[in-house]
Formats: sequence, C-alpha cells, structure tokens
Amino acid sequence: MDDAAPGHDALRRTLVVGGALLIASAVARLAWLIVVSRGVAVPLTALHWSSTLAFSAALLVFAFGLRRSPSGSIVARRRLAVTAMVVLAAWPLVEGVVSSRLPFTPGTADFHRGIGYASIAVQLGASIVSVVAIARAGVIRGPLRWAPAWALASVAVPQLLIQVFGAASGPDLAASETDVIVTVMTLGQLAVVAAPLTLGVLSLMLASRSAAREHPAVEVFSSSRS
Repeated sequence: MDDAAPGHDALRRTLVVGGALLIASAVARLAWLIVVSRGVAVPLTALHWSSTLAFSAALLVFAFGLRRSPSGSIVARRRLAVTAMVVLAAWPLVEGVVSSRLPFTPGTADFHRGIGYASIAVQLGASIVSVVAIARAGVIRGPLRWAPAWALASVAVPQLLIQVFGAASGPDLAASETDVIVTVMTLGQLAVVAAPLTLGVLSLMLASRSAAREHPAVEVFSSSRS
C-alpha cells in the first residue's frame, strides 16, 4: 500500500480526524441496525443522527482539511471536488429536515417518492465526482486512492439492484423473488457499515505509515564499561 504525499503534517491530521469520524459513523450505524433488528426501546433518532453527522463531518474534513493550507485536503481543494463533497455531506441533513417537517402520509406519498429518487441521483452523482476527484488529485497515491471508489461500488450496487429488481418484478412478487430482494437489502445494509469502517481504518493506517516514514524511529545503543 503506497503512502500519502510525504511532508504533509496537515494531511496526516486530516486522515486521523476524518478516519476516526468515519469509524464513529459506522459504529453508530451498526448500533442502529442491531437495535432495529432486535426491537430494543432506545432512541433510534439519536443513533441515526449520530451516524449521519459523523459521516458528514468526515466528508468536510477530507474536503477542506483542518488548516488554511490546501495541503490537508485529500482533493487539494479543487472546486468541483469540494462542491461534490459538500453536497454529499449536506444532502442527508437537508433530507432529514424535509422529512421531519413533512411526515409520510398517503397525501405526501408522491412527494416522498420523488425525494427518494432525487436522493439516489444526487448522492450517487456527488459520490462519483468525489471518488474520481480523490483518485485524480494525486494527494493519496497508489492503489489506495481507488479505495473510496470500491467502497462506493459496494454500497451503490445493492441499492441499484433492489431498484431494478423491484421495478422489473412489479407489485406481485414470488416468494423466491422476495427472498432475493431481502438478501440484497441485507448485503446493502452491511455494506453501509463496512464501507466507512474500512475507509476509516485505512485512513488511520495511511496516517500512521506517513508519520513512520517521515519520522523513522532511531535506535540508540548504549554501552557501559565495567
């Protein structure tokens, strides 16, 4: 695994903070899934927003860095990339506010359906722009620069398969078709947890490697005379 661009202390801080936030978002999301599956009476909204806010904060940290210098940004603060990452960070918050102000009812079903399709399009488009920009910016080097793209694919493919399969099958689903959709949905939910968790761990590893290369340990040998 190749390292990040050398000599960037600001970049290492970005990788550490952003990676920690990604891991936190994944842990909160996993807790949410466990609670939902077991029906435990805990504040689901708090877990959902904890995961969402941590993920959005991670995107902003990666996009802008933690200092004024652009050296802390994994996309070198390129305008298109930063814009896409800001949209990706803000969209779940906007969507959550809209949903809370306009709850789902039979009268708002069409509106929420439209928001759902718009959400898929906006998030997928912003994600594609972001991962391509990360790979092309040259800040993260080697095969690791494509890790976000693979993470995106692991999350997006199951969701797209569900949409395509549901549209093709129509309202009347056979038992086997229902089982397939449930299986794909389960894989998709696992990917939503595994993708940020993996990227967070890789980010911390990358920061650690960069620090080790720039500040290698020095062995000190001492001898004593008897």
